[in-house]
Amino acid sequence: NDCVCDQNDGDSDVAVDAQKRLRYLFCQFVEIILGCQEEPLILFLDDCQWIDAASVALLNQILMMPNKSATNKQRRFFFFGCCRDDEVNEDHPLTLMLSSLETFGTKTTNIMLTSISKETVNEMVSTTLSLLPRLTRPLADILYHKTKGSPIFIKQLMIDLYKRRLLYP
Repeated sequence: NDCVCDQNDGDSDVAVDAQKRLRYLFCQFVEIILGCQEEPLILFLDDCQWIDAASVALLNQILMMPNKSATNKQRRFFFFGCCRDDEVNEDHPLTLMLSSLETFGTKTTNIMLTSISKETVNEMVSTTLSLLPRLTRPLADILYHKTKGSPIFIKQLMIDLYKRRLLYP
């Protein structure tokens, strides 16, 4: 039994070392990209409510990298993450990581996207189609009903209608 436990402990150590090496190499990769261009580097992750511990550790290490690169240039790295707020609580790994970043002086901003009103949907449709609001109200009502006022879903549905040649701007 001791041999089996020792073997598993060794495998665990190897896995941890491999994760550390991967995080180190990924950080070096980010540094190289940042050093080769003037534009900022942007990382966008969707569905962060399902982020795992290894990904949180990697993201944390990237975000905690020194603010100046080896060439003494200001680092311009931005992380955008989307998650469903009803699935992310105070004990979620992402929430804990963001809180720890703030304690170390890394600026974070939380943006809550909420539903928009029927009237705002109608203004959006009216502007997009260059039509009077009274003419777009029936379509806006349908869009609002189908999307519950989510701006992202409204845009996606309008794009889909356009691609199907059911909507002409």
